Amino acid sequence: MLRSRRATRRICRGFCGLTAALLLCSAAVSVRGEDGAEKVDKAAKPDERLAEKRLEVMRDYARGLKFKASVKDWPQQVEPTPIFRYDDQTRGYVDGTVWRLGAKGRPLAIVTDELHPNYLGGGPRVIYDLLSLTPQPFEVDGKGIAWRPRGSAVEMRSLPNGPVPAGTAAGRLSQIKSLAQRFSATQDLDETDRVLVHLRRLPREIDRYAPVPESGEEPAAAADGGIFLFVNGRNPSIVLLIETDGTAWQYGAGRLSLPSTLTLRLDDTEVWKVVSREYPANGGYTATNVTAEFP
Repeated sequence: MLRSRRATRRICRGFCGLTAALLLCSAAVSVRGEDGAEKVDKAAKPDERLAEKRLEVMRDYARGLKFKASVKDWPQQVEPTPIFRYDDQTRGYVDGTVWRLGAKGRPLAIVTDELHPNYLGGGPRVIYDLLSLTPQPFEVDGKGIAWRPRGSAVEMRSLPNGPVPAGTAAGRLSQIKSLAQRFSATQDLDETDRVLVHLRRLPREIDRYAPVPESGEEPAAAADGGIFLFVNGRNPSIVLLIETDGTAWQYGAGRLSLPSTLTLRLDDTEVWKVVSREYPANGGYTATNVTAEFP
């Protein structure tokens, strides 16, 4: 009888161990790699699941905007993947994304959408900034917005004292980053409180492209461009474009913050400025916000 009880206990311990192992395996996700081999990945953490849900909300709102223009092959939606993601916890923005319109060349437009659980005391909102980068008039309709820009908000200007564009993509990227370092910016923010901020330029570009000539021809072999952000914390305030047609360099700047006076300097000389809350009707920039539900 004693031997039988010990055997029973051994069997129970083995069964319990097997049960625990099975439960542990059930918390993992089985996936297959590119080589077809099965791999086991840990289950998503709660904060990762929350981030995924919020991204889906922002994608729905960004791609819910429908773009129309009287030109051939005009994109109807922003690209499916954001080119930058951020938050601004100090000002209450729990998540935000930057999207581009157009798959190739300089973007036709930049769209940001942010999630705020209680924007200016008005409850949960999605906050949009929309910036046209094309002279082509177009229309935008979607969740809570109707925008009719008649041209670009970004004026491309000659960038003096630029180097001869390098013959390799890596060399040109190094040049683009070096040119970006010549710029600095400030933000006089007037939202809930007024504060002057010296904006931080992110060291890496958020997008890379080959600018297409106005003639529509293929870009030159050395044509190249990059998009940089000046940020308050991590929240974008100014978008900076630096590009070359393969011969000369140019730059352009656009706003991504409505309640701000934004100033850009090149080599300590002021070269661009927009005033808080001032923008023309049907101009190349607009901002708005709509009620929303999100986790």
